[in-house]
Amino acid sequence: MKRLCQLILLSGLIPLSLPAQSPDTTINGVYIGFNYSPQIFPEYWRAAPISAYGEKLQPDEIRRSRVIVSKALAKYPEAALSHVKATYFLRQMKFFNVPYGGTNSTDGIYLVNQGAMKGYTDLYLEQTFHHEYSSILLRKFARFLDTTGWKNANMAGFIYNDPENGVGAIRNNQSSQVLDSTLCQLGLLTQYGGSSLENDVNTFAQNLFCADVNFWNFVDRYPRIRKKTALLIRFYETIHPLFTEKYFRSLETL
Repeated sequence: MKRLCQLILLSGLIPLSLPAQSPDTTINGVYIGFNYSPQIFPEYWRAAPISAYGEKLQPDEIRRSRVIVSKALAKYPEAALSHVKATYFLRQMKFFNVPYGGTNSTDGIYLVNQGAMKGYTDLYLEQTFHHEYSSILLRKFARFLDTTGWKNANMAGFIYNDPENGVGAIRNNQSSQVLDSTLCQLGLLTQYGGSSLENDVNTFAQNLFCADVNFWNFVDRYPRIRKKTALLIRFYETIHPLFTEKYFRSLETL
């Protein structure tokens, strides 16, 4: 499935005007939106060339989406959730005329869900939430991540290959999020992680909070993956002391 990188330091959210009996809610202080209006996107996203486009989530996916986001939010202490104000679920969204599975603004997250049968599984949706939130945190706390150490964990000579920070990878169908043992030898978990440093970080973050079945095995097996995981844990632990390796490994059983 396709997942979006950030869209160039995006601006704040505009609250959605809600009708009576709206399914929208607030969970752990984060507004969760299931209705769609163009106003959920920052104004300049709606103009060319971004040309933001969205479709309302199918009603039969509301309950599952709410359960998934509740589970994701429960993994953060309240203080660590103060940097996201809203999360919106959509049936579809496009930017630059490219379909996206998720994106983020300064303090908002946007997730696409078309049903588990089309690949939008519980694992995919929860990982996408953590993936996008890590971009928000990375912009806000960039100084906490040792980016030099991160780059040095890659195989010598490796260069991130997408000058569009992931948009090109999505457009060219090079955005696989499947964990790949061959790529681990280069220091990457997935094909999409090779598009930019931010997308690389995102891919590790989504697995810290909602691990693929192979993730911790790869951490223990591949030194480059182990180094990046340690750097990202240090980043999160600087944000909140709860986020230790012991804590992240314990999430496997939750």
